[in-house]
Amino acid sequence: MNRMNIEKDAKSIMQSRYSEKLWDKSLYRQLFGDIGAATASAALVSPAVTIIDRAFVEKSLLNCSILRGLKKHTIAALKTPHRFIFSVPFGLIWTLYAATYTVANGSDTICKKFETPAAGIITFVTTTLVNVPLGVWKDMKYARIYGIRNDHDAVSKTSEPLQQELTKKVLKPKPSGAAARAATAMFLLRDSVTIFGCFTLAPRMTEMIPDDLVPGCPEAKLVIAQLTVPVLTQVVATPMHLLALDLYMRQDVKFADRLVQSQRYLPSSTAMRCFRIIPAFGFGCLANMELRSFFHRKLNV
Repeated sequence: MNRMNIEKDAKSIMQSRYSEKLWDKSLYRQLFGDIGAATASAALVSPAVTIIDRAFVEKSLLNCSILRGLKKHTIAALKTPHRFIFSVPFGLIWTLYAATYTVANGSDTICKKFETPAAGIITFVTTTLVNVPLGVWKDMKYARIYGIRNDHDAVSKTSEPLQQELTKKVLKPKPSGAAARAATAMFLLRDSVTIFGCFTLAPRMTEMIPDDLVPGCPEAKLVIAQLTVPVLTQVVATPMHLLALDLYMRQDVKFADRLVQSQRYLPSSTAMRCFRIIPAFGFGCLANMELRSFFHRKLNV
């Protein structure tokens, strides 16, 4: 009798371990699908976001025409796509969104597997911890690459007596001290607002859309929420973005003057960031969700 019980217990343990192995394998497949969906979605949105970001930074720092910048950089990307794709700015954008989508996907998958009650909060926190530092790093790089590059070109075209003065004003070292900490804090807050709107608020708003608005098509609610909520977050995030850029590029400026300068182009900059967020966290998130569902279905077969 004892021997039969021992055999049953051993068999039960083996079955339990086998089921755990299958469960782990299923989880790994889903996580692999999460990574595939994230990297593919990032590749889809990176060209548009790279061009828009460059035009926006040049507008914020150098007062260049946004439409002219969009046209010029789009034509340059189409003429030399290999140079554009393998450029540092494109790599920065792709890294940012591939990492953001990957962490958001992975956090959601793991939370669902373990049936975690606070899945939305965990996904928001983990995604923010990855997106915010990478976003700040990307913005600092863009400010240095495009701000200094274009201003250096302007310096070289001026007359000799003005070049030394312009060089002193334009080719500034990286900010330090309070200005750098304040700029970083504003970038952190800006990105937190955007991430919350994209990955936490948008799914919740889906349930608030009336059925009469999209009868017989519940999937349309998600599309509407994902294309509108992230855009509306930029009304709050854009003033933070402009102030952060001004803090980073200009030192020894009074706060009142800084506020006036940073909000000078607020309407156009808000419209631009709303436009920018559509491919990044609108179509990008939708593509990520669809590809993720597709990979989960295929890899779990």
